[in-house]
Amino acid sequence: MENVLLIIVALLVGIVIGYLLCKKLSNDHGNGHQEEPPNGIIPVSDAVNLHETFVNEKYPLLSSAINSKETQFVWFEFDRIKSYINYLETVEKKNPNNPRISGVRVYFGAYQNHPEYTKQQTVFFNPTIETSLDEDYSNMKNLPFYIQPKNSSDPIVGRYKIIADLLLDEHNPIERAFMANNDLGHKESKENMVQKSSPKNGNGTSLSFNDGQLSPPPPRG
Repeated sequence: MENVLLIIVALLVGIVIGYLLCKKLSNDHGNGHQEEPPNGIIPVSDAVNLHETFVNEKYPLLSSAINSKETQFVWFEFDRIKSYINYLETVEKKNPNNPRISGVRVYFGAYQNHPEYTKQQTVFFNPTIETSLDEDYSNMKNLPFYIQPKNSSDPIVGRYKIIADLLLDEHNPIERAFMANNDLGHKESKENMVQKSSPKNGNGTSLSFNDGQLSPPPPRG
């Protein structure tokens, strides 16, 4: 009888261990986390150019263009949106010493030179972190960021850095980005920060997400 009880206990322990292992594997591999950036991630410099083109050109951009219509909506595949959110969850999981991702800004942009969509409006996404800036509105203290990697072996592990060029021009963007980046551990002068506020040539890991389908579509032929 004692042997039967031992066998039953051993089986129960085995079942529990098996369950926990399966759950861990599920969390590690099947819970939406992904290491590779999803299709649609664009460089920070491209995101800044999209936004600045929209702001500087003043919409409507296409009023003088022949056979063109203003963008009315931008469509993204559901699976790609999920892939993007999963990617941000992976970024957050691998950067426990950085602030948590607080939300996502949706920016208006416009293409300057594009094989299909030149001068058409678009939107792109960029995650935010909450800063300690003294602001009346929460959306103004949650600022967009990219990653400065610790080393090239893992581009999504590093220190977050605020993108000054995506802050509102009328709200002292350089000063606000400088203060927020100081809180994040970036000890550099304002002049140096301005020069590197939009990383180019692989100097940072972008989390900006674009490449939706615009409608009305551009004319064919």
